[in-house]
Amino acid sequence: MLSSKQIEIFYEVYKHLSMTAAANKMEISQPSVSKTLGVIEKNLGFKLFIRKGKKLIATNEADQLFEHASIVTNQLKNFNYIANTYKSRSLDFINIGTTPSLAETIVPKMIKQYSSIQPDARFNLINLNSIDLIEERYKPDIDITICFNAETVSNSKNIIIKKGKHFLVSPKKYDLRKEVYLKDIVDLPYIEITNLLSLYSDSSIMNYFIDNQLDMNFYLKSDSYSAALSIIQEGIGISILDDNTITRADDYLVNISNILDTEFKYSVSAIIKKDIGSNQCNNFFNYLSEQI
Repeated sequence: MLSSKQIEIFYEVYKHLSMTAAANKMEISQPSVSKTLGVIEKNLGFKLFIRKGKKLIATNEADQLFEHASIVTNQLKNFNYIANTYKSRSLDFINIGTTPSLAETIVPKMIKQYSSIQPDARFNLINLNSIDLIEERYKPDIDITICFNAETVSNSKNIIIKKGKHFLVSPKKYDLRKEVYLKDIVDLPYIEITNLLSLYSDSSIMNYFIDNQLDMNFYLKSDSYSAALSIIQEGIGISILDDNTITRADDYLVNISNILDTEFKYSVSAIIKKDIGSNQCNNFFNYLSEQI
């Protein structure tokens, strides 16, 4: 039976194929790594690495074990991350996980309005893209999640705080009309928004392209609406963005066009874990509920 430390040493040696590099990564001595690796191989009863001069070559057994060592090592990292979070986080702060686009648009307004009635409230914003945000929202450093199109889960409360739609945003040089059909702009360079939960729309924009056989001219990908807007304002490409993001658009640089084909609607949810003990967090969430 190997200890977690021994598994971690094997993981680093395999990853770098160097005892010296593994020792530097773990901030321990190279002789300590070499000795531990010898103990591991003795306990297992087979070789993990073949030594050829200063080079290490992983055996077939090491190849098979590395995948499992990766799982153990990542679990240890997650354990330490959560433990350190509990140690360092301040319960006086309202820790909000949100997307970059919402952190630049509706979230600051919510904070400003709440601070006017609760001036002592303090906030910590944690920016992630939508998919990562949904995966991370159960970690202890996020009390309240504000994101697009979130599903309700059993151990949380979910309220919809805003609904809206999408518009086509383009540089002025394309001189697009105020109302457009998507079939008329398929030849223009299109910025695809990726890695977003439901693509920020109740009905997937990408699925709409596919279902309606719209052969868009995809030339750039971005996992952030706000980044896509910045690129468009530089005069490069077009994209379909939510009405929160386009409030930041410079009218001298871009055109905002209504899409005639269909309305790409979305909703913004606020989610709080049911076991949150912080009065500040619960008070802020209740305030958001009252604004609906």
